[in-house]
Amino acid sequence: MSRATVRSMRTAGSLPNLFLKPENLQPFGSYKIRGVAQAFESASKVQLANGVQAASAGNMAQAVAFLAREQNLKCEIFVPDSAPEIKTNAIRSLGATLIKKPFSEIWDMIVRPPTINGLFIHPVFTPGLLEGYSRIAEELIADISEVDAVVIPFGVGGLTLAIAERLKMISPQTTVYAAEPETAAPLATSLTIGGSTKITRTPSFIDAIGTPEVLPVIFARVLRVVRTSLVVSVKDAQAATVELMTCYNLKCEGAAAVAFSAAKCLAQTGRHKNVICILSGGNISTDLIQSFTTTGRV
Repeated sequence: MSRATVRSMRTAGSLPNLFLKPENLQPFGSYKIRGVAQAFESASKVQLANGVQAASAGNMAQAVAFLAREQNLKCEIFVPDSAPEIKTNAIRSLGATLIKKPFSEIWDMIVRPPTINGLFIHPVFTPGLLEGYSRIAEELIADISEVDAVVIPFGVGGLTLAIAERLKMISPQTTVYAAEPETAAPLATSLTIGGSTKITRTPSFIDAIGTPEVLPVIFARVLRVVRTSLVVSVKDAQAATVELMTCYNLKCEGAAAVAFSAAKCLAQTGRHKNVICILSGGNISTDLIQSFTTTGRV
């Protein structure tokens, strides 16, 4: 597993106080391999022998399918029927059994994880998972002496909690911000009203984040470590996707683009000496990125 180091944006016109952490360069195009590898190591041999399952839009699924294939384990992946082909094709190529379901049924598996004899990898609660993700926080501190602020795309909450809770231990002065798309920003709404709540989710090209609610147990933990959630429009996320590709040669999916757009706005305020943006994944088709410019949407 490679270590994606912090990249500073130092090209003409960029913000000198904005840095990128390109997890899109990890194997299978996202940070997920970090946590899934640790989850496999934390599971018992008996549990793994009974097979593994995951409910995923695609990034976690690829990591799970790869590690299952490496260990010759049965692997079933449940994906929303709206999952992009670039992700579902990759999952199939890794030998997993792909089972498509409506998004509502996939989300129900997150809210009420199924009980199986094997290993069901929940995006937050699986032992070892957040431990693997938390190494990102340690790398940030190792690469930049003063980490003032970090912007993290918020989906179910695993990546945000792993980084934020670890930073609270090793760099308590760092401010952590979540980032969500306007089409599905349950954390921002929950923070506003002071309690976990459900929202109406509108699907968009931003497929790796944007859930209908923040689970109460996750919300309670987020309150202790996250300043607020920065909400980004779909149009701004599209523009950020194009900018990352054309200016920095980084192919990033919608979730990463949301974090980048939010981080740029935060850096421009001058509120922090430096801002680090977590580019969570890069599983998006080049044709889709190009369409954002050719259709006049950006």
